[in-house]
Parts: sequence; C-alpha cells; structure tokens
Amino acid sequence: MTTRIRTIITAASLLFTAAPVLATPLNLTLGDQPDIVSGFISVDYFADSDVLQASGFSFVLDTGTDNSIFGGTFDLIATVDGSGSLVGGTLTVGGTIPDLGYNSNTLLTGILTGMGFSDSGLLEFVFDVTGGDAAGLYGLEGGVLLSQSGFSGDWTSDFSSFGLAFADIGRLPVDEPATLLLLTFGLALLWRRR
Repeated sequence: MTTRIRTIITAASLLFTAAPVLATPLNLTLGDQPDIVSGFISVDYFADSDVLQASGFSFVLDTGTDNSIFGGTFDLIATVDGSGSLVGGTLTVGGTIPDLGYNSNTLLTGILTGMGFSDSGLLEFVFDVTGGDAAGLYGLEGGVLLSQSGFSGDWTSDFSSFGLAFADIGRLPVDEPATLLLLTFGLALLWRRR
C-alpha cells in the first residue's frame, strides 16, 4: 500500500471516529418534526460521581399534527466529568400515543454521543436512536435541547433545577451532500500534498 493511500485512509478514519474532548455550545438546530415537547423536568448534577439526571414529563409528539402523549415521561442520565466532557449516557422517553398505534410505553430510546453547554443553563445532547415506537421518525440520530437546567458554567460543583427545565427532542438535519463534498475536498488536498 502506498504512503498516499495510507494517509488518505488514516485521515478518513480519524474524521469518522474522532469524538469531541471538551464540550462547548453545539448550537444545535433541530428539525421542525418530529418534535417531542417535555417539561417540568428536575435536573440534578452530582459532581462527586459525575452524574447528571434529568427527569420529567413528555406531553406532545409533533409530526405535523400535535399528538398527545399519555403517561409521558422524560429521563436523561449522563456521565459528565469535571471538565464538562460527556463520558456516556442514555435518553428514554416513555408514554403511549394510541392514535398512532404507539402502545409499548416506550416512545424513544437513545445513547448519548455528544454534548454542548452554555453558561446560560442550556445543555445540548446528541444521541444515537436505539429504539422505541417513534424511532422510525427520527432515523439514526436526534438532539435534545434542555433549557433552565440550573447549570452555571461549573462542572466541579453540584447543581439542581427542580421542575423548571424544559426539553425539546428533535431530529438533527441531515446535510449529506455538503458533508460528502467537504470530505472529498479534504481528501483531494491530502492527495495533492503528497
């Protein structure tokens, strides 16, 4: 295998496997639909164990029409180290929507893969969809905007917000043509440098 080909393969594999080390605002823009609105969320962060727990209620799944969620729940558990880096976590949205045939009591589950935050208390999460009745609406990846979390910019101290937080759970826009164009351009530059 030539050096050029090895360089291109290495660059491509790093591009697809690199994970953010330190979180900053992701400035997530969620698609209009599907959209799960959750609220009355209590948030607790325990700095000694690096655990963030957010639990509350989910009310509506917007698919172009508002669909009421019966018995809706919202649970997000994340491990966030003292520097604000996401170590791992899960998202679970429970409830039923009989009009859509969603009766398993699990609307959406996911594994947290990315996180961002701002000093204003906004926490942003990216998750890989792993299951639930509404999983097909979300595709492979979704996002969570958790506002009024009680976070003030310090991951070395505990913080809480009792029932004040709200969450918007949406689909992340997919911009594959632009991503492929950028990847192709980067690989072409690497090829020329050799």
